[in-house]
Amino acid sequence: MSGSALSPSALFWRVRRAHPERLLHRARRAALIARTRLLAEWHRASVELDLHPSIQLGRDIRIEVAPHTTNVLRVGPGGRLDDRVLVRLNGGRIELGPDCHLRAGVVLNVAGHLELVRRNILSWGTAVHCAESVRLEPLASLAEQVTIADSTHFFTTPDEFFYDNTRTSPVRIGSNTWLCPKATITSGVQVGAHCIVGSCSVVIRDVPDGHLASGVPATNRPLELPWATVDTGAAADGTPRG
Repeated sequence: MSGSALSPSALFWRVRRAHPERLLHRARRAALIARTRLLAEWHRASVELDLHPSIQLGRDIRIEVAPHTTNVLRVGPGGRLDDRVLVRLNGGRIELGPDCHLRAGVVLNVAGHLELVRRNILSWGTAVHCAESVRLEPLASLAEQVTIADSTHFFTTPDEFFYDNTRTSPVRIGSNTWLCPKATITSGVQVGAHCIVGSCSVVIRDVPDGHLASGVPATNRPLELPWATVDTGAAADGTPRG
């Protein structure tokens, strides 16, 4: 037997400990599906649910369904929703791809199409407001208390409530991009791949691939990405290296 192999007794106890946890997640999944369908029926709405059997669910997850709406909620294999995640379905479509993780206190407010492609993390207290389209490419992830909103409000007349005036424009976050704590991405912004958005920054314009965006409003500057450094095999004076 190799040094890393488990003895039969150790394997037995590992399986015995894991089994109740699997049962718990399955029970929570079944309860969440039943509650959501009942809520949709009560509000004369519809929700197409596709929650992979492997997902892990925390406590006090809430799904709200707006009356007379048509909605879709899909969570792929390996998905995880932690405690107190709030999903508000306002006639939208949510697709969480494989291995996506919503940490405690995440809020999704969706009337449009929200897509997390693969292995995306939304960290504690993050809020995503999707009225038209928000897409996170593979590995794009958000730190604590990040806000993404693809809609904005505007003034018209002095006495008209600005909150009643809304315009939308899609938001996209490129692959393997990191949004640091308390960053805000505003309507219509496209953030490229392999970017960093600094803490407390407000991004109001596009960020090219491989850039750092920081400040209020954020300005862009190139990042030194390790794979972007090309070794030509010669020093600056032409002397071969090594």
